[in-house]
Amino acid sequence: MPTAYLLCYPSAAVSTLAVAADTLAIANTLASMQARRRGHATPFQWQLVAAEPERWHAAAEVMRTKAVGLDALAHADGDSMVVIAPPLFDHIAGLELLLSQIDAECAALAGAAANGALLVAPFTAVALLVGLKLPKPWRMAVPWLIANWMRAVEPARRLPADLPIVQSGNLLSARAMEQIHALMQQAVARMAGEALARTVGNTLLDQPVRGAALKVWLKHGGPPRESVVLRARRHLQQHLAAPYDLTRLAAVAATSERTLLRHFMKSVGMSPLQFLHKLRAERACHLLEVTTLSLTAIAEQCGYQDMSAFRALVRKHTGLPPGAHRRAHSVRAELRAGG
Repeated sequence: MPTAYLLCYPSAAVSTLAVAADTLAIANTLASMQARRRGHATPFQWQLVAAEPERWHAAAEVMRTKAVGLDALAHADGDSMVVIAPPLFDHIAGLELLLSQIDAECAALAGAAANGALLVAPFTAVALLVGLKLPKPWRMAVPWLIANWMRAVEPARRLPADLPIVQSGNLLSARAMEQIHALMQQAVARMAGEALARTVGNTLLDQPVRGAALKVWLKHGGPPRESVVLRARRHLQQHLAAPYDLTRLAAVAATSERTLLRHFMKSVGMSPLQFLHKLRAERACHLLEVTTLSLTAIAEQCGYQDMSAFRALVRKHTGLPPGAHRRAHSVRAELRAGG
């Protein structure tokens, strides 16, 4: 059974790993639906991997798995994939500071690559691979956000700027965040075959056309439960600052409000509104740590006009009010201390 290791670290876009886990769950569901008998082995299992796994237990629960230490990547081989969460940053100096703090993660990635594991790098996740001694001079996708930096750091590496997804050796990379679904579909194809990957792709795109996907949809009366949740989660992630509207969310997920709430609670372990608050809190902490934006501007970007509600959100998530969290964790404070 192929294993997917979901690599997480501080200031990483954890929601990307949740999308990867959802895609693998859909692949498992579709594979079991196509099997001739119940109890057929599902094609994927996954784990959240981090240097400090105890910090990520809540995120792991959302992804229906457990958090383990970096030493788990020592077992990553040709039957495994490592999905790398993209780093969150506002400027190149912040990215370079972050990379200097995750040497252990980057070294573990290099070891997994040397053992033949498939590396899956959406958007700026390729930054963790730049400068590493990879087994071969693999090509990488070039996210627009760090294109000049990548070319300056690795001038000899082939960096095709015109390809949205690049397959090169054991590396799959994409130049835009919205290509995570297509990227994971290709990863499924590499690990479990083209037939399952096509079915997964059709299900994710909500376009059941000719072939296996259509037969699955017609036989079972519609998409599997995970696809409903995935659509809702994706909408919340893409409209983080918009007012919460359960009716609109249910329409996007192509289901009723009651059904969406039931499936969301069962799959994610919290309501859509609680999940949105979690996303907003993570975004607020990131902006507090790596930007000089005012508290009012950060609150607005996270969907809050009421500063008292914003302060309560950050305090509940971190144990500190926004200003105190910024002073304790900001990149600017670390730079001053280092100087």
